[in-house]
Amino acid sequence: MPRVVKHPDIRRAELLDRAALLFVRDGYDNVSLNDLIADAGVSKGAFYHWFPSKDALITALAERSASDAFAAVEDAVAACGGDALARLNASLRAGFDVNMKTGGPEQLAAMVSLLRPDNAHLYARILAVEEALVLPLLTRLISDGVADGVFDTFDPEGVADMIYGLAARTNSNVIEVLQAADESAREVAIDRLTTRFRLHGLAIDRVLGLADGSVTTLTRTQVEALVAALPRSWAGDAP
Repeated sequence: MPRVVKHPDIRRAELLDRAALLFVRDGYDNVSLNDLIADAGVSKGAFYHWFPSKDALITALAERSASDAFAAVEDAVAACGGDALARLNASLRAGFDVNMKTGGPEQLAAMVSLLRPDNAHLYARILAVEEALVLPLLTRLISDGVADGVFDTFDPEGVADMIYGLAARTNSNVIEVLQAADESAREVAIDRLTTRFRLHGLAIDRVLGLADGSVTTLTRTQVEALVAALPRSWAGDAP
């Protein structure tokens, strides 16, 4: 039977997929290069051709993950025909829409696993790459809004940094919901997460000189849907 020769891009993507599964399942620090090579079923030479070090592999994974998420945000902004506020809201909603429409449960499960302490290196790298992509977009949206008289701030870049930082901080609240001991505790945790989203929205409103409620945030129904999309069996993987 003739050997199937795959396109280099396909082969590289497959290696990244398998590596991502190992890191999420076992933790970054618990997976060695030899583990990755054995799982991929390739020679060391072939593997090193693509990824000469574990750090190079992590960088590639981070770039791919962040680029995929950012593409969804860009598409949402491009599809929005409204003013600067509408475009900002479209960008903030994009993450939720992507999770719920394209493989949400698997993506959310991966997110929870990435928040484990032994996956901190991988998660931090993904956030760093994502931040480098998202902050310029948010800065541009806010600067456009200031120029159009929609927003009022003296530091568009600083506001963009604040928005991204607030979003990143909600991860611990998601974990709190998943680790709730019973249904009563879960309801309290969902209320707390919903309140936190509302607080972040109001903070952004006031920094940008907007009326309260101008920046849309996830409703309790949306928060419930976000959490419900995650199989309960993954909750035990959280830190």
